[in-house]
Amino acid sequence: MRRFTAILLLIGFVALGTGLLESLHLRTHLLEHAQAKAARTDQQQQPIPSDDDCELCAQLHLPKLDAGWVPLLVCLGLFVAFLTLLTPPLARQRVLVRIGCRGPPVL
Repeated sequence: MRRFTAILLLIGFVALGTGLLESLHLRTHLLEHAQAKAARTDQQQQPIPSDDDCELCAQLHLPKLDAGWVPLLVCLGLFVAFLTLLTPPLARQRVLVRIGCRGPPVL
């Protein structure tokens, strides 16, 4: 029972990723168009329903619109990873030539 939500989400992502959900939804639109065409006679001029008003169609086609940003974000991530690999330049340190302290007395 604990894995039920994970399995359900996995099935949903697979349906979205493979295009199965979009294909099934487009089939329902085709069925609606066929029913509207069959119900329409020459005397009745009812408009055929449009797919442009469908909210689910807009959400299914949304990932195709933003695909142009993905290569830019990948390149930006690679650039940041490259910049983090650069080592900072070492700061100059003054080397003391002579030590001004006496050591322990020698017997």
